[in-house]
Amino acid sequence: MAITVIAAVYGTNSNGNDVTAIVQARLDAGNDDVLVDNDDLGGDPDEGTVKQFGILYTLPDGSTCARCAVEGDKLELID
Repeated sequence: MAITVIAAVYGTNSNGNDVTAIVQARLDAGNDDVLVDNDDLGGDPDEGTVKQFGILYTLPDGSTCARCAVEGDKLELID
């Protein structure tokens, strides 16, 4: 599965993290979904606040997709 992450971010309007490398590593290991939580995305960038996750990526067919989710969701990148 050749999903390429262009950019991925996790956080709030006040504080967030670039999680592109973390997500790409999980995809390279064979996962096609992202668990949107502090443990899977490298820690809590803004304690006490619900975080958002956004990703821009390309699929194996070359099409570009953008998706978003809130903390606690499981985001499937390939339907």
